Amino acid sequence: MPLLFDREVIGPKTHAFVIGVGNYPFARAGQGVSAKLRAVPALPSAADSAKLVCNWLIENKDRLAAPLATLDVLISDPPATENRYPWVPAVHVDSATVSNVGTRGFAWYQRLSVQPGDVAFFYCCGHGASHLQQPVVFLEDLNSNPTNLWSHINLGELSYRLRKHQSISAAFLFSDACGEFIPQFELIKQAVPCPFYPDETESMFSVSRNQVSLLCAASENQLAYEGPDLAGSHLKFGRFTQTCLKGLSGSSARYSRGRWGVNSRDLQSDLKALRRIYFEHWGDKEPFDPYSAVTPSDLIPLVYPENFELPLVVSTDPPERMPYYDFAISERNEPAPPWLKNNATRAPGPWKTSVPPSINALYAIAIDGTDYFSQLFQPKEPLFEQWVSVP
Repeated sequence: MPLLFDREVIGPKTHAFVIGVGNYPFARAGQGVSAKLRAVPALPSAADSAKLVCNWLIENKDRLAAPLATLDVLISDPPATENRYPWVPAVHVDSATVSNVGTRGFAWYQRLSVQPGDVAFFYCCGHGASHLQQPVVFLEDLNSNPTNLWSHINLGELSYRLRKHQSISAAFLFSDACGEFIPQFELIKQAVPCPFYPDETESMFSVSRNQVSLLCAASENQLAYEGPDLAGSHLKFGRFTQTCLKGLSGSSARYSRGRWGVNSRDLQSDLKALRRIYFEHWGDKEPFDPYSAVTPSDLIPLVYPENFELPLVVSTDPPERMPYYDFAISERNEPAPPWLKNNATRAPGPWKTSVPPSINALYAIAIDGTDYFSQLFQPKEPLFEQWVSVP
């Protein structure tokens, strides 16, 4: 099958593989092999999250640190049609079955072997679990094969194989799936994952390259959740996916070596704060606890975003003085306009705003009539706690 995106790129390039599993036809009532696996709900948001990531990759194809050369995608789309992400792919998209993942995944792995220095990008979303403390995502044929009921990808194993890959310069993996503890699955010590990489004996004694990152939506025995993209919207995506894309689009950028880039380690450390700032409409009933299952040794940028602003959260010190002040962000240590941003609501909570990235200093100013108090800061990274001391 043709790739969703394919072009020639001179020099280091990114090869992406995206999987979204929203349909589990053998794991519903009256279907499949095991009665214990007949209550797995369809997950339209998983399919739509994969589509969202595909669009993000294509839109940012030239902003990636290694420009996007190829993008392959497998999506198991449930029949639900209401409140879905509108997406018209340029090619036919196959389902995320064991057969397709094995074939297409191996082709992706082989593309990574052609030219030294290329970059791997992998994303998956669907129902998941933890097996022997390794994150997994289940594929469409879950409960279809009596010799392997638990068809899945083991993300820990994939990360290990990519660390042994001698050609790539870096690999970025993202898994938006639960880390649920399932006793029946955990007791299968030799649960067979869907392999799409060479036999382990080919690389067992190779040097490990510690430039692989794996960010997961939920740690062991934790759940991952979907959420609406906007307040009042009925369109849902994975919460982890939405927050990651927000960070990758610039909200988690840092200034380094003359450029604004986003790396996986800083992204992971920012995710909870980004969720609080940009996705308050999700509420606080469900946990949001993404973690880094595999951490690279170096801060390797994945993307150099453009036309973005950095999040800024301004509070008074002490916090209870917030309602007594107006606020402004200015290039000058003066309470009068012009301002870059201002807020006169005098709300009791912190002021959540954003500012253009810069290596030049700005002032956060608390204003009460003719009196004002300021704090100098440098917007070269997200600032989730910017305090202005007031009486």
